[in-house]
Amino acid sequence: MDHSIASMSEHQHIPYLVVLSYLIATMSAYASIVLARRVTFTRQSAKRIWLILGAGTLGIGIWSMHFIAMLSYQFPVPVYYNNLLVATSVVIAIVGCYFGYFIISVNNKNKVRFFLSGLIMGIGIASMHYVGMAALEAVTIEYNPLLFSISLLIAITASWVAIWIGFLSPYARRHMAWKLKIVFSMIMAVAITGMHYSGMAAATFSSMSASDSFKDGMDSTRLAWFVASVTVLIFALFFCSIVIDRLWQKRELVQNTLLDSIADGIVITDQTGTILHANPSFRQLMGEVTSSQRFDKLQYYHPELTEQITSELDFHVAIQSLILEVKRRPIQEEALHHSLWFLRDITEQIKNEKQITYMAYHDSLTRLPNRHKLDATLANWFDAKKTIGCIFINVDRMKFANDTLGHQAGDQLLRQIAGRLEENIQDKGFLARVGGDEFVILLADGYVKESFRLAEACVSAMNEPLSIHGTQLAISISAGTCIYPKDAANPNELLQFADLAMSESKRNGKNQVTAFTAKLNDQYRRKLQIEEALSLAIDQAELHLLYQPKVSVRSGKVKGVEALLRWIHPQHGFISPVEFIPIAEEKGLIHKIGDWVLKEACLQWVKWKNEMEEPPIIAVNISPLQLSREDFLPGLLKILQETKMDPRFLELELTESASLGFAEKTNGWLSHLHELGIQISLDDFGTGYSSFSHLKELPIDVLKIDRSFLRNLINNPGQEAIVRSIIQLGHNLNLQVLMEGVEEKVQVEWLEKEGCDLIQGYYFAKPQLPADLEPMLKDNGL
Repeated sequence: MDHSIASMSEHQHIPYLVVLSYLIATMSAYASIVLARRVTFTRQSAKRIWLILGAGTLGIGIWSMHFIAMLSYQFPVPVYYNNLLVATSVVIAIVGCYFGYFIISVNNKNKVRFFLSGLIMGIGIASMHYVGMAALEAVTIEYNPLLFSISLLIAITASWVAIWIGFLSPYARRHMAWKLKIVFSMIMAVAITGMHYSGMAAATFSSMSASDSFKDGMDSTRLAWFVASVTVLIFALFFCSIVIDRLWQKRELVQNTLLDSIADGIVITDQTGTILHANPSFRQLMGEVTSSQRFDKLQYYHPELTEQITSELDFHVAIQSLILEVKRRPIQEEALHHSLWFLRDITEQIKNEKQITYMAYHDSLTRLPNRHKLDATLANWFDAKKTIGCIFINVDRMKFANDTLGHQAGDQLLRQIAGRLEENIQDKGFLARVGGDEFVILLADGYVKESFRLAEACVSAMNEPLSIHGTQLAISISAGTCIYPKDAANPNELLQFADLAMSESKRNGKNQVTAFTAKLNDQYRRKLQIEEALSLAIDQAELHLLYQPKVSVRSGKVKGVEALLRWIHPQHGFISPVEFIPIAEEKGLIHKIGDWVLKEACLQWVKWKNEMEEPPIIAVNISPLQLSREDFLPGLLKILQETKMDPRFLELELTESASLGFAEKTNGWLSHLHELGIQISLDDFGTGYSSFSHLKELPIDVLKIDRSFLRNLINNPGQEAIVRSIIQLGHNLNLQVLMEGVEEKVQVEWLEKEGCDLIQGYYFAKPQLPADLEPMLKDNGL
């Protein structure tokens, strides 16, 4: 016979057990929150363990709360609990929580998974409750449908709350303070216990007849011990979770402190691009120091900052006025699928790099592209198979402008020249400054045919004087043109040949344009061959001296000889001094060659001194560049000392331009040489810019009239008057006068009549080897 026990509300609960059930629910919720965060941030290998621990803690905690709450209910009759159903109920609680956690813990968290995971967990919790209720033996239970439904809804809602707190809330993605965890745990505990007590309120119990079979079940005492044991386990898990949480907080604190101390912006995102952590530097870079707006996803700051990038990439993005260098390092160990982003403000760096690049490829004075930029542009145009015209420009007399006006004025001059060139070129070509006073213009394709005309326009643009500090300065330029592929085969040749054409303009009088031709190329190659061979000529004994007599007009006796340098190359044969001396001066070889000539002439004089009673005076030509060196005089004295030559028998021949070009230095040196007995002659007189006052001050002994005055001399009153005047000038200055290039007897007779002292030329003897000349020297006459 059944006896109604009535509903739960008609009987009392033991208060301290009710409180205990709530505390157990709270601790279980707290532990599950901690363990759920470990699931979120752990690696794949440990994720399942944390899932089991989290689900077990919450499931067992809810189960313990349920049965402690059941024990708190004072049944009027002894009750027993079915062992199998008690065990089944705890398994159901754990399995429900596990699958709820598992579904939501995968990478793709969405609303469907959220709904499904909460539903499964809630059904599991509710199932645990009602299976646990069904474990009661000796009573039958009837449920109020409305309260039953409410309890089920509470279970599912509590599960959704738990999952949202542990996996989806902003707190799940950041560090959660322990106080907040306690608040959430208490809320979850209210929901969990609320579900239980609403379920109990829905139940109406009826007693059944006593049966020995019920006594096989678990009575309240044994259940209490069993629940106590599980409660101890819950407490152990609770305190373990607290320890783990504290350790994790310390780890996070160290990591966050480290990240926050880095000057670069650092962000950690999950697989959806949601920001899990961002250091202060990142917030400052994003302008959030003074702004309240914050984005949860990194890509909201810039579309390129997205998790769609699956590789390690370094790239630049522009955000507001900043340029950021972005480095993304995927953290995919054990399928964690997080990303570590490094963002550095490189705005100033980019600005500085642009400035450095500009400086590297532009001339600081004129702001024009420089040689590096020219080479790069030329290479690009060649790669693009363009037809290219090149104009090479050199400023005439730039050194004179710097020396007379100063380098600051010279800089202004170059700026104005660059400006005029730019005005003429406009957008037709590429203008670069490639040297101190050199500019290059490149023209491509359709403008190439205008190369020569444009070069002429640039030359004409300089006709109007330039104003420097109020001074009107007349300046000119020389230009050369070359075209690829018509004239040159590569970029180097194009520039070299245009430069060669420009040099030809300078040789032809400057202030003009010369187009490159094959003849210029031949001359250029010939010059290169001579340059290469000349540097070896002395060591390979290819140079030798010839000697030409200087004869007295009156007596016909040899008064001296001039040493003349000759070069016989094994392949090129005879090379004229007129051709190789300028090259030697240009390449700096004239000093070595000049010393060799001096020493060879001195050694030859010493040989003649040992062979004849009266050796001749030997005249040696001196280059202006030799005179310009500080070591010229010491070097000459050293040669005289080494060869033991008598200085009274040495004559140095200087050109008129050399004596004027180094007047102050020359006068001092020549005076010292004169004191040693060395004679000085002024060569090629009348062909330069003569200065009679300077001529009077020079300590010279012989005035040599250039051979050009002998052309059409006889029966040419004008020419005769010039030569006669030079002879008289020399005599008035107490100088001997020598006429060179004499080849005819009538010339000798005229010179003798006019009182010329010495003559030199083919009429008496060609330049000869020492052995061939010795008979004449020994006879000392003709």
